[in-house]
Amino acid sequence: MFKQHQVKIEIYADESPDNLARVIGMVLLSIQQQWTTIGKQLEDLDRLGLDSKFLFGSKKAGWDYITSNKVVLYNYIQDYKQGKISIAEVLVELASIPGIAIVKAGFILQLTTGKVGCLDCHNLRRFDLSPNVFKVGKQISYNTFLKKASLYVIMCEKLGGSEYLWDSWCNALADKYPNTYKDGNEVSALHCKYLGIAA
Repeated sequence: MFKQHQVKIEIYADESPDNLARVIGMVLLSIQQQWTTIGKQLEDLDRLGLDSKFLFGSKKAGWDYITSNKVVLYNYIQDYKQGKISIAEVLVELASIPGIAIVKAGFILQLTTGKVGCLDCHNLRRFDLSPNVFKVGKQISYNTFLKKASLYVIMCEKLGGSEYLWDSWCNALADKYPNTYKDGNEVSALHCKYLGIAA
């Protein structure tokens, strides 16, 4: 699952800032939403941009930030890949996108680098972790933010790493909704399908 699908998304995101923006947009849309709905939501976002009805709450500000800063965000990820900055530093930048925070920034890095992961509500329950453990306040200093980001990266590694978190999440979602998904591979393949990438 991860080995087949993540690498295709990473290649796609590396191709251009516009592609990266769509990947981040998919993550933004996935917040507090059923995974099965994200494809239609992304189509709506592609068509209507900031007028998409799925950009509610902080998601509209998030999408505005993503589209305005897509080159900067792209360069941060490329700088990490070239060894110029740490993954925790990139995590902080992505987590600063309105509406994203550390957990979904981890999902973006999982998709675009094959590192870190998404300790969402499903994974927090599975691993018996408090949902508040990685939350940060608006007045947090950069150094404290970076420490939290570093702890998040370490936690993802301790829980099995990016590949394990991806595959086990896909399997867990398929097990939870057997009438919706055939198996974990179908859940995984949807990451590619929603972006228009052949799985």
